[in-house]
Amino acid sequence: MKITRYEDKYFYYFRKPCGIPSTFGDQKCFLDYLIESDDQDIQAIILAQKEFFSQQDEYGLVNRLDNDTTWLLYMAKTPLFKYKYKQAQAGWKIKKYYIADVYWKFENKTQKISYPITHHKYSKDRMVVFLDTKQTGKIDQKKLKDVETDVKLLYYDPEKNISTLWVQISKWMRHQIRAHLSSIWFPIVGEKIYIKKPSTENLHLYSIGVEFDM
Repeated sequence: MKITRYEDKYFYYFRKPCGIPSTFGDQKCFLDYLIESDDQDIQAIILAQKEFFSQQDEYGLVNRLDNDTTWLLYMAKTPLFKYKYKQAQAGWKIKKYYIADVYWKFENKTQKISYPITHHKYSKDRMVVFLDTKQTGKIDQKKLKDVETDVKLLYYDPEKNISTLWVQISKWMRHQIRAHLSSIWFPIVGEKIYIKKPSTENLHLYSIGVEFDM
């Protein structure tokens, strides 16, 4: 696997491909690919990370992406930077930015989606967007989290009938963008969970940036 990376004063940034878990679990993950890489620069980064972080610390990883989401993972260069990031995250002071291709023409130039989200009671792979009381059998209402997804239309392709959206979240849940967009009938291209007739394409959801005060 060819691994694309960037860095600044605080973090290393790696492009995670679609279909790979971010971190350690039952499947081979992106961190495993970094560790096994024969790229000398990446090996030097991993050796440097191992001086500060253990495998349990995920070698300084500060964010995760869904298996089907691609683009940037961030790895803190020191424990202090990881602590400051997590502190900002706990205070909801981080903004995350994504690009998403969705089916059909997105009529609104901008939209804020603010339906609460929680885990599905019986399906570990699925989240539930709470729209009405008919869903109470699928969720524990006490665990609902209020989150917001801000969306802006970037481009509409009339030939493919696909809209490209700029997406920002500052409070988040697992699958939030996927679930929120599907809840307003604009599922992401390649969606396999939150659409009745899933596509065979890869998910068109790309993590492109993060903003917070260090």
